[in-house]
Amino acid sequence: MTQAPRALPRVLRLFDITALASASMGPAYSLASTMGLMVVAAGSVAPLALLFLTAIMLCVAAAYAALSRVLPDAGSAYAWVRKAFGRTAGVYAAWILLISNVFATAATAMPAGIYTLDLLAPGAAGSPAWEAAVGAVWIIGGALLLHLGLRPTALTTAIFVIAELVVLGASAIAALLAHPVALSEPAVQIAPGIGGIVSAMVLAVWMVDGWEVSASASEETRNRDATAGRGGFIGLLLTCAVLLFAMSAYMRVGTIAGFSAHQADAMTYVAQRLGGRYWRWAIVATVLLSTSAALWTTLLYLTRSVYAMGRDGVLPRALGVLDDKGGTTRALVAVTALVVVLTLLNGFWSTAGSALQFVVEGSSVFLGLLFVGSCAAAVRLASLLGSGITGRIVAFSGGAALLSVIVVALLQADRTVRLVDLGLLSAGLLFTAARAGRVAP
Repeated sequence: MTQAPRALPRVLRLFDITALASASMGPAYSLASTMGLMVVAAGSVAPLALLFLTAIMLCVAAAYAALSRVLPDAGSAYAWVRKAFGRTAGVYAAWILLISNVFATAATAMPAGIYTLDLLAPGAAGSPAWEAAVGAVWIIGGALLLHLGLRPTALTTAIFVIAELVVLGASAIAALLAHPVALSEPAVQIAPGIGGIVSAMVLAVWMVDGWEVSASASEETRNRDATAGRGGFIGLLLTCAVLLFAMSAYMRVGTIAGFSAHQADAMTYVAQRLGGRYWRWAIVATVLLSTSAALWTTLLYLTRSVYAMGRDGVLPRALGVLDDKGGTTRALVAVTALVVVLTLLNGFWSTAGSALQFVVEGSSVFLGLLFVGSCAAAVRLASLLGSGITGRIVAFSGGAALLSVIVVALLQADRTVRLVDLGLLSAGLLFTAARAGRVAP
């Protein structure tokens, strides 16, 4: 009999981490699922909302980089909050992480179903049941890739994300060179004001989220150095630059009314504006590449988090056991089963677009709170991190700005979304009360 390894294998380099971070953000997928929602909220200034949110997120990424260097942990944000504020706060942070990423994984699967059917079976497109079923198949496929190992996953991800960025760059350049039809056609005029911009910034949290997968893989870098933090920061900066360029270019050829009518498939609308035909195939295929890569990298993040929580006793300890190859098989199976069920339940919504909008608006609040908690942990642990006054100011500024955006957006959110968010936040207190005593101080 061979003894199971006690640590995750160290197989990742800086390039691998950067590719995982960028792919997990899913630039083409994010534009497809979120750009239309942002345009509805903020109109023509939607790119400005993305720019503001990017500046805040870079401050958050700096805090993550410092924490990953000194406290590499597969539990990332949950583990840091626990280290800084104690096990009770840590367990509640674990709840926030689970809620945000379980729904994020299920929501990522829905566009996978939408664009697969749009490309291969247009007759079934528009059916929430079929889109959910195909999305569930994508989840299982991503889980199988992860089961092969993190190194093959990272290499596959790098190929996908490079192809994705090339197509996005080419289509954005084509949009800049095209005739600006948006200026010659009637459009719904939106005067967003501060409230609309803030709402778009909250939605942008979803668009720029994902790079933090680098922190959850910090135990698996080849060297115990700043590799995970650097990779996450580089991936965030590069991908946000592409997103800003592409969104600005696409809004030159699309109307506000058009994006409003294509909230769940904004990239299909962009392809139509560019002339359809070859652009349609190229862009839809790119969204599929993006969605699949974002799906399995989000699964990676969630699986590593569940493994760390099981290892620490926040979740059943059976989930924190590695297999004989150093893989997190038990956590992967549990996570896959859960998100497949949630994805299939999405098939009962009236439309896939309404399901996607509900999940994006609701989970963005939880994603934002998770970043805020990590920034607070960085400020609390500043002496351990070796951060001077500048590091503390950066972490505090990022967390405080993001918290302000979340509070304003929650107050003006749809009543149903607000009630669901508050209900889940309250349920976290019950989860904390039930599990905190099982975690070592």
